[in-house]
Amino acid sequence: MSVAGRARLIVISDSERGPLDGWLRELQALLAAATPGSVQVLLRDRQLPIRARRELGEQLRRTTRAHRQWFAVSDRLDLAGLLDADGLHLAEDSVTASDARAFALAHGRSWLVSTACHSPEALADLTADAALLSPVLAPRKGRPALGLGGLRQAALARQRRGPALGSCSLYALGGVTRHDAAELLAAGADGVALIGELFVPGAGRELLAALGILER
Repeated sequence: MSVAGRARLIVISDSERGPLDGWLRELQALLAAATPGSVQVLLRDRQLPIRARRELGEQLRRTTRAHRQWFAVSDRLDLAGLLDADGLHLAEDSVTASDARAFALAHGRSWLVSTACHSPEALADLTADAALLSPVLAPRKGRPALGLGGLRQAALARQRRGPALGSCSLYALGGVTRHDAAELLAAGADGVALIGELFVPGAGRELLAALGILER
């Protein structure tokens, strides 16, 4: 498997978008068809009661392991530990990446840490291992779409990072579909993150092909 957190595709859970059973079937098919280590599944679903969120996380942890893919949890450090996650994703107002790593180390774990990012220039200074830049292709929560220009600006800002900060993978999030994936990679993204596309029956294989990670 490739290095955790360097996946080409991040699939984010959101049971408010549509029937979860259908999404899980599409996810199973996608993970089975993808190159091992090329997909990360991120448990978000903040609106779920914690017991239901944990149960969904347990299912996603089993599924990702079965297909040799990665699993991460959004914000909840305790839940990430309980579910033996590979990674942790932080909101901009969450704890710092350093705090998250210290928590993991204190509990005998090692996480790759990603963070939400809404400013292309922030890539020059982030301490996380990966940034999910949004919204790139569609406006969200009052924020205008950054567009390909914003994505290219983020890629340039990343080049100004000092050696002490280490590497930071760049993912495009917000309005991303299988039809845009290749263009986003060409504009400087290391990968894409998305939510709604797996509610489209049969979209997974086309998405994997566009990202160059369709194995079978």
